[in-house]
Amino acid sequence: TAWAPAYTPSPWDTTPPPATTTTTRKKTLANIDRKRIWWATRQMIGCTALFAGIFMWCCYFPFLYHSEQALFEKKGIQGRDLDTFLSYRFNTWMAEGGIKSQMVILAIGTLTLLTVGGLLYWILYGGSPVTGMWVVFVWASAASVDPMEPAVLGVIGIIATSGGLILLAILLTAIADFFTRKLETMKAGRGPVVEGGHIVILGHSTRNKQLLEELAQCGLDTKPKIVLILSSQPKTEVEDEIHNMNTDLGDLKLLIRNGEICDKTDLFKVGADVASRIVIPEDPTLSSDESDAVIFGVLLTLQGAGWPLNDGYVAAQSCIGKNVDFMTKLHPGKSFVLSGERLGQLMVQGALDQGLCNIWNQLIGFSGDEFYTSPAEDLGLGGLSFNEIPYKCPKTIPLGIRTNAGEFLINPPKTYKVNKDDTVILLADDDDAVRPADVFWDYSVWASRRAEAQFCEDGGSEPQKIKVLICNFVERGAGPAILNALEAMTAFGTEVELYTTLSEEEVNEVLENTQRKNEQTFENIKVTAVHTTPSHSMAAMCRLKQLPLKKYDEMFLLADNSLGPVLADKQTVAMVVQMKAILEERVPDAEFQPMVEYCTDNAGNQLSRVGIQNLINTSSM
Repeated sequence: TAWAPAYTPSPWDTTPPPATTTTTRKKTLANIDRKRIWWATRQMIGCTALFAGIFMWCCYFPFLYHSEQALFEKKGIQGRDLDTFLSYRFNTWMAEGGIKSQMVILAIGTLTLLTVGGLLYWILYGGSPVTGMWVVFVWASAASVDPMEPAVLGVIGIIATSGGLILLAILLTAIADFFTRKLETMKAGRGPVVEGGHIVILGHSTRNKQLLEELAQCGLDTKPKIVLILSSQPKTEVEDEIHNMNTDLGDLKLLIRNGEICDKTDLFKVGADVASRIVIPEDPTLSSDESDAVIFGVLLTLQGAGWPLNDGYVAAQSCIGKNVDFMTKLHPGKSFVLSGERLGQLMVQGALDQGLCNIWNQLIGFSGDEFYTSPAEDLGLGGLSFNEIPYKCPKTIPLGIRTNAGEFLINPPKTYKVNKDDTVILLADDDDAVRPADVFWDYSVWASRRAEAQFCEDGGSEPQKIKVLICNFVERGAGPAILNALEAMTAFGTEVELYTTLSEEEVNEVLENTQRKNEQTFENIKVTAVHTTPSHSMAAMCRLKQLPLKKYDEMFLLADNSLGPVLADKQTVAMVVQMKAILEERVPDAEFQPMVEYCTDNAGNQLSRVGIQNLINTSSM
């Protein structure tokens, strides 16, 4: 009667339904199967987690430690210990990973707790470690221990529960507070950088956009991939400015730190001692004298410390040409100083000789051809004449030789015999072209069958007296450098008119300072007119129509860097388009080819579409 159904059968059902016994057995078997499946699943998950925990602590973490130690030794970073390097790597990983990094730490902590608890359960209680991991997981999550269990099991439960509480407390308080401080330190740019062979840029301005993009375009396999900017501005401000300028970083890893570029401690913090290159651009927010004064201090700090070490060197930009030699002597053998006044010479030469700007734009930067150096022995050029180099390296153009004594021979005699210790200076499309090839032509045999060619210069261009317009003339731009170049490259009687936001008194003060700084007096040129215009009206049609455009032999349209690269280019493009329209209206067949300074590639493309050929990006130069 135990199996009797709970309902009353109908009169014609004389026998009890046998399905009841079958159903009960199926339910029993189903319960057993579910228990086995759950037990097998739990065993599989537990064994996997146990193996992962043991593997993590016995194999992966030791391997990771030795890998980081090998990387630290490979970088050869002097003055730092391994603990500082590991802390830097961990902080960088946390800053870049964000929430993902915190979830990884949570997973590591949970897996560690389960593994340790399961092993303690197996060692002290004698149960299965997989079962122990399950019990620990329940205890850690529920934080309860059955008092009826044996004392040893209770101890393990208390340990597991305490561990779970500690883990939860770390997640909610300690970890959050610790990593908040770490992230704040990283966001503020106060953390040290433990790298080697990287590029350090001291100071930040909008001109860094062009510098970063040129570095990103470099196709050298050995180029530094890490670029660091040390600036007195807050890190977030620098990051936002670089992002808002749509800077194309390519494969570069950009790091930004906050600090003083003249302070030795801050320089050490960014790894200036082990950097491969240190770049010190001029500060456009300061006067030319103040900017050069800052560079003096940086060079003295680096020279006193002997930084950068090994083969690293410093590239600095001087605002005043007379300071170049002095800056070079401050850090001899380690510094290369470029004066912004040379840009003025290039712009004047490009205006006087149409087409030179296209050549310079190809040579400066990594978008066209570049200059390369290579030991003569590596190219198999030892014993050959300079004239035979193109036939040994057909994809390059030889430009000169650097002797073993450090002497530079630019365009040496064709008969010069290359020594194996010499370094050859070449022009090539990329570094892959700088490699030897089989000689495809015997020049000596060819030349022996022909008479020697004679070359002579057809006349010669004497300096000419011209009338010039300089737009956007200010003290910190290329305007003063252009005046110096015009003084040297034009004849007496050259007239210059300025279209500027400065008053006539301010212009006279700039002219006096320019002559005083270069220890010269303008004799060939004379500023005959100053067209003062408010900054917001520089591109106004009514203002531009007041200029006698058809009377100028040369025009220089400079970028107003105080507006930033984007706004400066907008103003420049607007001025060019309107001046071109005004001149065409006055003189229909007149050619309009001013020398135009631009800041971004987008503006260069826009100006090319309206037919302007004399374009120069002074930031890239």
